[in-house]
Amino acid sequence: ISGRYLIPGETQEMALMFVPFVAIPLYFLVGARKFPRTAKRTMRTAPSRSDLASPGPTFPFGTHISVVEVDTETGKVTSLRHIAVDDAGRIINPLLAEGQVHGGIAQGVAQALLEEVVYDLDGNPLTSTFADYSFISAAELPSFETRFTETPTPINALGAKGIGESGTIGSTPALHNAVCDAVAHLGVRHVDMPTTPIRVWNAINEAAPHHDAKNTKKKGGR
Repeated sequence: ISGRYLIPGETQEMALMFVPFVAIPLYFLVGARKFPRTAKRTMRTAPSRSDLASPGPTFPFGTHISVVEVDTETGKVTSLRHIAVDDAGRIINPLLAEGQVHGGIAQGVAQALLEEVVYDLDGNPLTSTFADYSFISAAELPSFETRFTETPTPINALGAKGIGESGTIGSTPALHNAVCDAVAHLGVRHVDMPTTPIRVWNAINEAAPHHDAKNTKKKGGR
């Protein structure tokens, strides 16, 4: 559960992720003949992939909340906070699980804010290199706030569920909705992704005449 590998009765331990890097080269380095019979027997009788086939899918779930600031003069969106609570069943390695969520959130935020493949009228790509294609960096991201709840699945013996794509699935709509909500009071009802400054600025200015007319009508009615 702690993400550490420990042999019962021993005091030394190591991170679970390092076990294959130590055990497999050691087996071939010292030779199979020098390994204890129990170890060789375990290797020969290890379950095959078909033995570990899942009888059904698992269902991880979670909630993402995004807080943004929108500069109405320029359309620039700044991500201020991102909170993610995910349930991936029993977490075997907490550090790796949190890393998956952090990377997924960054990818999802990038999709919502700036990543886009652009073509000209003749179908030629205009974003074919990183000099033209916008991508996210730590400078544009806040420190993510992540938490886990634990609802073990009955589908497998570990009770573990998937975590790899939770960040990408939850963060994109959370941030996109936050942007739309931040400018809703200006009459904006929708902004296409990615919510680049020019798109946000255009949405605000296109909504301004209708928003002003609506407010004038309300004041006149009073």
